Amino acid sequence: MKMKAAIYTGIEGIEVREVERDIPPPGYVLVDTKQTGICGSDLHSYFGHWGQSHEHAAGHETCGTVAALGEGVKEFEIGDKVAVECFSHCGSCKFCETGQYNLCIHRQWISPNMHGGFAEFTSTHHTGLFKLPDTMTFEEGALVEPLAVSHRAVARSGVNSRDTIAIIGGGTIGQFCLADALAAGVKETLITVKYQQQEKLAKELGADHVVNITNTDVNEYVKDVTSGIGFDSVIETVGGAENFNTATTIVRKQGVVVLVAGYYKPLEVNLSTIVWSEASIIGSNCYGYSGMETDFEAAIELIHTGKVDATKLVTHYYPLEEIQEAFRISAEKTSGAVKVHVCQE
Repeated sequence: MKMKAAIYTGIEGIEVREVERDIPPPGYVLVDTKQTGICGSDLHSYFGHWGQSHEHAAGHETCGTVAALGEGVKEFEIGDKVAVECFSHCGSCKFCETGQYNLCIHRQWISPNMHGGFAEFTSTHHTGLFKLPDTMTFEEGALVEPLAVSHRAVARSGVNSRDTIAIIGGGTIGQFCLADALAAGVKETLITVKYQQQEKLAKELGADHVVNITNTDVNEYVKDVTSGIGFDSVIETVGGAENFNTATTIVRKQGVVVLVAGYYKPLEVNLSTIVWSEASIIGSNCYGYSGMETDFEAAIELIHTGKVDATKLVTHYYPLEEIQEAFRISAEKTSGAVKVHVCQE
């Protein structure tokens, strides 16, 4: 059977083609795609920073319903509403056995040699699939994946209700880090933004401090509001040397910096601030278990209970046939975009 799939065609190129629908192999599930977000990592591929597949559709911030089951899949039924992780894991290596399946030594992309969320049907391994409550919308379901990324970053920071947290970057991951920290009751929050829509959203979410870097020096601002101490934890969501240096400058002595950005090239950064402050630098890789539950389970609960109003982030909606325009708008932040969704309902 045929289906439509959006395939990268080169730098800043993506087009919808007619392709063969995947037949799920053993252990895999075919999902009737309903809604998929354009992620920052998708834009990295779009611009050629990361690799492109010219044969299979990408896309992983995906929600839909189960359409077909590969041999051996017992946990799901046809018609289940599901959200999709961006990778599969083996379940038996040391990392999987200890709950850190995001570090699985056999980890694979969501749809190896098959199609992801920018296709009418998404193929995914059963280990990367989560059932959603029937009352959750497909729009909410497509926001579970990025919220899970942010939830893990906040968990990795170790903050609690007595702590302060600063977030570098007002894109999707930054805004969801803010929302997650607020839901956790963190004492004080700061987020840096660059565009008007990011500033407006951060204020609506409830940030204590919203610093627009186009007109405010964040280093000086933090010195003023913390009496020179800095924030207990800083999450860097953007990438680049300048943002890394900002994070290590505004964190307090012996504080924690969490890196969750997509670093796609080596950087020349100032490491002396880490030596002098004794700050800890921690990576945050997608999602796994944070405590006794998975980050995906936590994200589903946060959205389902209304503790995080995830749909506030979605600014644009496009059908699959208009995915080229969807990518253009997502990449051009002066368009007012925060999160762009490709819809197939």
